[in-house]
Amino acid sequence: MKKDLITKEIGYVTNTKGYLLSLNGLPSVRINDIIEDDTGNRAMIASLEKDHVTALLLDDILPKAGDRFSYSAGEKIYFPVGEHLFGRVVDTLGKSLDGKGSIPQGDVPIEFDAVAGGISTRKEITEQFTTGISLIDTLFPIGKGQRQLLFGPTLSGKTGFFRDTIVNQKGKNIICIYVGIGKPIFAIESFTSHIFAQGADKYTIVVAALAESQTPMITIAPTVGFHIAEHFRKQGKDVLLVLDDLGTHAKYLREISLLSKRIPGRQSYPGDIFYQHAHLLERAGNFNEEYGGGSITVFPVLETDIENFIDLIPTNIMATTDGHLFFSPMLQAQGYTPSVAIDRSVTRVGRQTQMQLQKELATKLMALFVEYDRQKEYIRFGTNVSSKTQNILKQGEIAQELLRQEHRHNISLNIQVILLSLAFSPFLLDREVSFTRANKENLVNILENEPTLQDLRDNLKNNISLNDHLRALGNKIHILEKACQP
Repeated sequence: MKKDLITKEIGYVTNTKGYLLSLNGLPSVRINDIIEDDTGNRAMIASLEKDHVTALLLDDILPKAGDRFSYSAGEKIYFPVGEHLFGRVVDTLGKSLDGKGSIPQGDVPIEFDAVAGGISTRKEITEQFTTGISLIDTLFPIGKGQRQLLFGPTLSGKTGFFRDTIVNQKGKNIICIYVGIGKPIFAIESFTSHIFAQGADKYTIVVAALAESQTPMITIAPTVGFHIAEHFRKQGKDVLLVLDDLGTHAKYLREISLLSKRIPGRQSYPGDIFYQHAHLLERAGNFNEEYGGGSITVFPVLETDIENFIDLIPTNIMATTDGHLFFSPMLQAQGYTPSVAIDRSVTRVGRQTQMQLQKELATKLMALFVEYDRQKEYIRFGTNVSSKTQNILKQGEIAQELLRQEHRHNISLNIQVILLSLAFSPFLLDREVSFTRANKENLVNILENEPTLQDLRDNLKNNISLNDHLRALGNKIHILEKACQP
């Protein structure tokens, strides 16, 4: 008993506002320290004032004035990190939410104020993170360790994209972590049942900060996601971390800020909102072997208003990432999968991870789409359409058709290159677009399985030029013709 009195500081609640507590005492606490009441319920120190401290409740209780909280130096929240979490759904404190049994007690403390490693801990991003989706892997490649923002309005295809990306990591030695921020339970159940049914439970962990949870529990969710990711990354493993979504996260941070009567910034968000998100996302990257090696590729997700991406939070997060993919509800409604707007998307790092053949093909496709869009604008005004313009429009439609990809369809990089190269081959250009639409699946199957096309499949590995690749492809067209319907 005497030992407890010596090693613990005591604070008493003086005022409560929901989950926000004001306490007297606790002279040695610092920001993000953990305090406990007499029954083990926890709170996190949020600010230090002249005559009191404020703390955020992590457990769902209703304290009152006079309740006692204690602080002991070194008190941490321990999270049960490890491979035993694969296929499990847990909350932000590591408690089971999936009804599959209890989770072992954690032994790794969460560092809520962890600072991202500096440039000396990192190495150049040189390896491509493959999504299995042709449009992304070819036109907007992502490198292992890249921060790639996914944003767009509701029902624009974001969820379908990162869901397929997670499923497509099967057999690639990639660990996937999905963090649902402020999501309803049915959304988490729908997401997990889909990816686990496809075999992703062998390498995926789901952290769910449910909408009915205490607000502080939701705001720490991205930190917990990075905590898990860094545990595996330090073992030299490659990790994909999906944060869904940071717009909701920002709104909960704003709620806490306003409840605390802090001076609001733009749109009433806390003045340090840019720092809070940048501080998190900087923890992604590709790391030196000296610091454990491995990589963390992060997909921060952001839901915007219809076609609006110039508000405070979208522009802030764009400034802290290495590229972004804009998902258009118009493209989604027209049946394009993935519904990524090519003219509003960019990758700033991924291009350096591609082979020369991929780079040349991507450049040629992008130039085609620019010209295709320009000619489409002309014909809207009744301009006479020349044969050259007709060919460009047809070639653009063929390329778009080749880039369409149904959900749950994983295409390897070498097959993507051959398939998309057909947009520049007379084999498709001399036929109607409907021929491409009807035979695309047959083409993918024969490109993947036909033994006599092995040399084409090796072209990416051999890193030949696009012109040489197109010539080699032309010599094999007769094989493709046999597999296609008229």
